[in-house]
Amino acid sequence: MKAKDKTDSRQFDTAELLKKATRVATGATSIPKGLLIGSDVEIARHVETTLRTGTKGNVVYCEGDFYRYDEKCWTPIAEFELRRIIHKYDGVKYGAKNALIRLGRTRINSIINELATMMSVANWFADAQPGINCINGFISFDGAGAPELLPHDQTQRQRHVLQAKWCGAVKGFEGSLLARLLRGCFQGDEDAQAKIDILSEVAAAAALGYGTRLIAPKAIVFLGRSAENGKSQVIHLLRGLLPESAVSAIPPSKFGDERHVIRLVGKLLNTSDELGTTKAVSSDIFKYLVTGESVSARNVYEASVDFRAMAQHVFACNQLPGFQGGMDRGVMRRLMVLMFNRTIPSGERVDRLADRILAEELDLVLSWVVDGAGRLLRRREFSTVPSSKSALQEWAQGADVVQGWLAERVWYGSGLTMTTRKAYEEFKIWALGEGYSPYSLPAVNTFSQRLKGAGLEYKHSGGFKGFLGVGAKEMLDD
Repeated sequence: MKAKDKTDSRQFDTAELLKKATRVATGATSIPKGLLIGSDVEIARHVETTLRTGTKGNVVYCEGDFYRYDEKCWTPIAEFELRRIIHKYDGVKYGAKNALIRLGRTRINSIINELATMMSVANWFADAQPGINCINGFISFDGAGAPELLPHDQTQRQRHVLQAKWCGAVKGFEGSLLARLLRGCFQGDEDAQAKIDILSEVAAAAALGYGTRLIAPKAIVFLGRSAENGKSQVIHLLRGLLPESAVSAIPPSKFGDERHVIRLVGKLLNTSDELGTTKAVSSDIFKYLVTGESVSARNVYEASVDFRAMAQHVFACNQLPGFQGGMDRGVMRRLMVLMFNRTIPSGERVDRLADRILAEELDLVLSWVVDGAGRLLRRREFSTVPSSKSALQEWAQGADVVQGWLAERVWYGSGLTMTTRKAYEEFKIWALGEGYSPYSLPAVNTFSQRLKGAGLEYKHSGGFKGFLGVGAKEMLDD
């Protein structure tokens, strides 16, 4: 079991608390019977029967938690509930000699561990049906991305419910607060509509739990170098669309800590105002979490949990970090930069705009997301935003001296060749002229590997060692 928070921010009225206390006290008088040997395994079998009877069989153990189906979604069973059920076995007689069961923390933990083994279902949520679980049903999509509202059902394997209603497509968003936020952020941009569309697809990837199942999963980076550009309001809108149980706020700098990574289990969206260091962004764990590969994490003093992250990652920053070792293609494939270029004039700003949209137009936001979901599921990849592609290339070239040299000083064409030795000489001349420290430049072998990683064709035969189809501009000028 993962450790649960000891505090609960929900508020209960006094009458409800008294009713709950009465139910617990009444249940405690029910003495289990039929124990033969009193082992932890035998008690776990009895507890399993109790759980399945109380939930009509709709209970599983997966990714470190016990879940039961509660009308609209699968929700975790609180650890204290399990322990209270097991408490009933303390002092119960078993076997021919009427020996007494004596329970303590260690035995209770052992019983829970055996219960988890009995009720474990691998990949239960990883195989969930793509769709959006909202308050009035489950929005399913056909192969063409057309939505249909279905009744809630346990086979949909959803862990969260969006607190919005979907009543079919909406013709337009003109005059809405939602339109004011989105168009205000991108007003004047040539690809403003493409940016608005990609935001709906990002929100859809989170609501669907589909971000890691795309052909090319990506972490989205909101880049806004000026103040008051709207990116914080957009992130607030994305977070508010989903229930709190579906959202985390873990920066990439914490991805190397399994105590933080465990908090991504079952989450649909992870956001942070900190993109983190280049070391964090280029790490293997960053790539694994973005693409949904299996990772292992745990809370302190607890067993490790293997799981596949499903969260769509969205980060915001004012400046993009450089990459001392170069931004390799694996990193680039997993990133999309969305530019927030405009400083919104004070006369256009609305105080707490995202909060107002969530309070007044949540159903409209869901319709906007459903539109994005249809496009996303048809293609199984995010739409192309011209400025995003350019921003990523500029980032790579500015952060990676080799990428910068390739962009500025290399020609591409059939019949061209470039030896490794000559290419490295030209590269060093250019890099030093651009102000790079000689101590920061890669060695020749690393340089060659980086060119191969950039997709250049390498040949080593017949006395030639170098690259085909490319040439440095200085070499051509000679």
